[in-house]
Amino acid sequence: MSEERLHVSEGTETMIDVDQVWFTYPDGHEVLKGLSCRIRRGEKVALIGPNGAGKSTFMSHLNGVLLPTSGRVLIDGMEVNKSNLTAIRRKVGIVFQDPDDQLFCPTVFDDVAFGPLNLGLPREEIEARVREALAVVGLEGFEQRSSFHLSFGERKRLALATVLSYRPDILVFDEPSTNMDPLNRRNLINWLKASDKTILLCTHDLDIALEVCDRCLLLVDGRIAADGPAREILYDRRLLEENQLELPLALMTHELLHGILHEQEMDEEHRQIIGRFLHAHRHAHGPDGHVHVHLHAHDHDHSHLHEEVDERHFHEFEPHDHGEGDHRHVGIPHSHVRRDGAGRDTGGGGESSPRRGSRVD
Repeated sequence: MSEERLHVSEGTETMIDVDQVWFTYPDGHEVLKGLSCRIRRGEKVALIGPNGAGKSTFMSHLNGVLLPTSGRVLIDGMEVNKSNLTAIRRKVGIVFQDPDDQLFCPTVFDDVAFGPLNLGLPREEIEARVREALAVVGLEGFEQRSSFHLSFGERKRLALATVLSYRPDILVFDEPSTNMDPLNRRNLINWLKASDKTILLCTHDLDIALEVCDRCLLLVDGRIAADGPAREILYDRRLLEENQLELPLALMTHELLHGILHEQEMDEEHRQIIGRFLHAHRHAHGPDGHVHVHLHAHDHDHSHLHEEVDERHFHEFEPHDHGEGDHRHVGIPHSHVRRDGAGRDTGGGGESSPRRGSRVD
């Protein structure tokens, strides 16, 4: 086992290694069909796919709730099997879609303290971890409340706290944003982006996947149908729609506003409002630093909006301007339509439709 672990971990820093996993339920229903993937330490990966694709079954293999019919799963070099489930489950924390699947103690404190208590930690350390975990999810002061008297959204956050308290290296989330109010959804997103843990988000909320994750796995009929940068897969309308998914809402909103800006008559004030909105920054926090992605839907000196641009417009985290420096454009579907002083179209290029893979944020 030690030689095998050394071979997997050296150089690659692989935390999750799924190798040709097949799985069939006792009733004969085959769900996973030769699934393989590797996830490196510190990666934030979105697992997406239509209903029935096998996402929950796949997740259940990561901490031994289910074991493969054939193939194998390794966590930080350790094979998931009955002999080492305790060690595996200390490394992998799963936050289930239904919080009641993991809440069973009489008080909030007891639920959050359960994991650290089973690690044999001293009382002071347990209390510190409970306070820290509850602060992360916004449930400070709830320690003596009954878990089952909380709202669904509060129980959802409490379930996350029960996992955070024993500090696993890998966090797996099943629909983490379901039933969360906007403020706590934003707090969760900010925490996920700032975390240095290996994170797998199983979700239909493609907006949270786009904002948090650098990589995306598309699971279809028990197999990985696509594996690549999230900003490519989640912008691929054809790929998503072929697999019963839609573009993230943020991208659909940008497309809609582009259409309004280009195709409808409006006064200059409303045109500028939409233009400023489309020119807003989207912050993408990747493992290599802080990158700004700009959408250029505003007027330039040459009095037209940009057509498709092959280059990408990225700025490093350092202060920047729009001069002659390192300045590249994002490929966005734009129209070469000239406008007069009142903002009306005067011809000169017609309309363009979004191209596959275009970036609209």
